[in-house]
Amino acid sequence: MKNNIEHKPQPEIKTNELLTLLDTIQWEQGYEFTFNKTNFFLDITDAETLQKAKEEGRIEKCGLPAEYFRSTYINGYDIYLHDTIPLSDRKRVLFHEILEANLQDQGFTYTQAHNITIKEEEKKFGKR
Repeated sequence: MKNNIEHKPQPEIKTNELLTLLDTIQWEQGYEFTFNKTNFFLDITDAETLQKAKEEGRIEKCGLPAEYFRSTYINGYDIYLHDTIPLSDRKRVLFHEILEANLQDQGFTYTQAHNITIKEEEKKFGKR
């Protein structure tokens, strides 16, 4: 009898590595880093600058406290982080954005990556 179980890819989630990286992040404009073979460019910015980037077509939306898009600077992602996010919340917000983008690089859809990320985020930081 043949086994017809569909093989679903398992995400590579390196939570401890990501948390260690977040402890070393330099919260400065233009900081570049890599997580699990995905490159990132950190853009800490204000709402006005984000709105201008949206109007110029460089980003699609700008209403959330943090967002990521394929980078125009590096082979990876730009993460736009609102400067109004308190330092105490930045680690959680960045955890979410980094893991979600990395999961997309692993071949998961945005929705799949988002759902996996929410579960991992809540394991480490508690419910939103």
